Amino acid sequence: MQLYLLDGARLRKLREEAGLSPEELSEAVGQRKNWVRELEQQSRVHVLELFMHRLVGVLGVSISDMTAYPDPPATPTVPEAQVLDGIRLRELREEAGMSPDELDEAAELEPGSVSRAEDADEGIYASVEIIWKLARAFDVSPTVLLKR
Repeated sequence: MQLYLLDGARLRKLREEAGLSPEELSEAVGQRKNWVRELEQQSRVHVLELFMHRLVGVLGVSISDMTAYPDPPATPTVPEAQVLDGIRLRELREEAGMSPDELDEAAELEPGSVSRAEDADEGIYASVEIIWKLARAFDVSPTVLLKR
């Protein structure tokens, strides 16, 4: 059985384009409820061939649309790549059952940092260090927090 290197951000985009929730897609491929959500939070994750075929079948795409191989996304080089997505930050924080102050503390940020980021409609520039601290607090890939 072969393993495929799946790009979590691409999976999320394709799932949203298909109009499916993470739970609906997980169920459609015969996995537990949070399986797709967990995949989407990884920048790269190995998936068994069987489940990759189920995913592409449900989404109506090809395997190359979902994998990072052979052409992984280019490394971001522009400042826009460091725009923190305040909406996604709020979603993750609420899923974790944390207040903005609790997340400030968990990520070792200055008080009020999370509230400011969540209130920024167009996203907010953040250093790589801040993005990594937030990602570690949620145990997700830092790419999940970037404005797309």
